[in-house]
Amino acid sequence: MGVLFAILSACSFATNNVIIKKGARGSKSNNGFYITVLMNAILLGLCFFIAILVQKESFHISWNALPFFVLAGLCTTGLGRMTLYSSILRVGPSKASAVRNSTPVFTTLFAVIVLQEKISLIPGMGMMLLIGGVLIAGYGFMKDRNRSDDNYTGDDLSKQAWIGYGLAIFSAAIFGIGQGLRKQGLNIMDDAFFGAWAGAVTSLIFIVLLQAGKGKLKKTIKGVKHDFNAYFLLAGALTSIGPLLFFLAASTLQVSYVSAIAAAEPLITTVVSAFVIKNQETITPGTWLTVLMIFSGTAIIALFAG
Repeated sequence: MGVLFAILSACSFATNNVIIKKGARGSKSNNGFYITVLMNAILLGLCFFIAILVQKESFHISWNALPFFVLAGLCTTGLGRMTLYSSILRVGPSKASAVRNSTPVFTTLFAVIVLQEKISLIPGMGMMLLIGGVLIAGYGFMKDRNRSDDNYTGDDLSKQAWIGYGLAIFSAAIFGIGQGLRKQGLNIMDDAFFGAWAGAVTSLIFIVLLQAGKGKLKKTIKGVKHDFNAYFLLAGALTSIGPLLFFLAASTLQVSYVSAIAAAEPLITTVVSAFVIKNQETITPGTWLTVLMIFSGTAIIALFAG
């Protein structure tokens, strides 16, 4: 079930990327991120309270696990997504996403060093095949769209490029650490619903404090209120389901494997976008090759990870 949950998590985030793109067309501002973070806290809170009502055992919070769930939310939805967006503004979405695809490497390092996870030979081969497919796809996206993503010229281009790539690497690293912290929290308190909600609330508080510190909180709230469309509502639901599925996957499978499978999100986004937003995304033979690599790696993990 862990592999299935990881695949569904990647599909949720990939579909969200396409929905956000469609929603941004009719949007007068760029408040989709804030709307989805707000929806995450609300929807995951509802899921958590429903889970409490239906479960037979009474809920007991673990104060030892809570800090890990809080830090995981701060690292992923908070700092991770924010620095990724900043990177996109400087080097473009294709280059930023290509570097961001290295997240499983950092997750694996965290899992092996901190969580002391052991990667078996055959699942490890599947994992390498999967990560290889993801990185090849990222390089292909970066190479194919190199010119269209450039927003600067001359010396300014070089400076902004270095900053942009640095932010993308930081985003990948902090996402990887955040995914490892999720697993560390689950090892103490095996409650995916509470862990996902705690992370979502942390991200919301972080965004509110950040905007307040910049003196932009009132403007952001007004923008969210006047720019709340159906696409952003759906995106909020999808980005709530995604982390919850990741937590459920990590509760039954090593987080290094889960992270590798979930990293297929950008490639799934391309495939979904090709069918939903026609004439804007092209599926090349190279894309299908990476799909095959990712599918094969996932299948190996599913069969041999136990």
